[in-house]
Amino acid sequence: MPKRYQNRQEVIAFLQSHLGSQRWELTLPLWGRGHETYLAQGNGKRYFIKLGAYLPRYQVMASLGLTPAVLEAGRLEDGTSILVQAYISGRHPSWQDFRDHLPEIAAVVMEMHHSPALKSILPARASETCKDAGLAALERVQQKWAAQRAQVSAVANEVDERLAHLGQEMQGFAGSGLVASHNDICNGNWLIAGDGKVYLVDLDAMSLDDPAHDMGALLWWYYLPELRPVFLQRAGYPYDYAFRQRMRVRMALHCLDILLPRAGSYDRFDAGSFADALTDFRAVFAGKENPHGYDDRG
Repeated sequence: MPKRYQNRQEVIAFLQSHLGSQRWELTLPLWGRGHETYLAQGNGKRYFIKLGAYLPRYQVMASLGLTPAVLEAGRLEDGTSILVQAYISGRHPSWQDFRDHLPEIAAVVMEMHHSPALKSILPARASETCKDAGLAALERVQQKWAAQRAQVSAVANEVDERLAHLGQEMQGFAGSGLVASHNDICNGNWLIAGDGKVYLVDLDAMSLDDPAHDMGALLWWYYLPELRPVFLQRAGYPYDYAFRQRMRVRMALHCLDILLPRAGSYDRFDAGSFADALTDFRAVFAGKENPHGYDDRG
């Protein structure tokens, strides 16, 4: 696995060439386990630097005002993409923030999901049905699971059985119409700026997908059941049985997906804590609410 700072000197050279100033200070952010990233300081300003990202999705999202402004974009000598964004001084939302900013968060999701420009730059799918999108996600997670299964034999059969059951439920999905889905819409990928503006960040997992994937994660993790119809109405989705079922199934799969290392990332698989980490996966699968609750006091 390459070191997280392997392109440090090239990044400094890029910044010197494109933003001026010969003095740049790079530090690694405290968060994130995906591509090589830095916080940069120079010219009396701060910037966020990301390497290896698919540039068009950041550029389109920035043009919509849904992610921080893209100031420079290009490639290093070896072809690795580099993205320079404005650094946003803000915070990741708390549960109270999600409630207080419900209209703004719903508006961001709605605009992202239905932006023609954004949908046009994402890889096309052979099928637009929710069933096929779900089954494709299941196959991807099963491949990730197969690579780690032998390390957690005590829960292997349980996970196998539940994945098979999720696949059976996906066979009954009806409907079509995929959207520009973020696919990793946790609170760590939201930013609330000092002026109250809401941004979505870390777009690496974005693809055309069933909107129930994003909506299931947002609502189950951060919104009390009585707020879910309100959020869905603002985001343009029904609160009917079929959509709720798709949200539950896709969220269960997502809870397992995020425990398994991503290819080409700095993720690590923790076999020792894996069984305990299945708490959310088990809860969603069983149709239960978030076991962590919806209160910032814990």
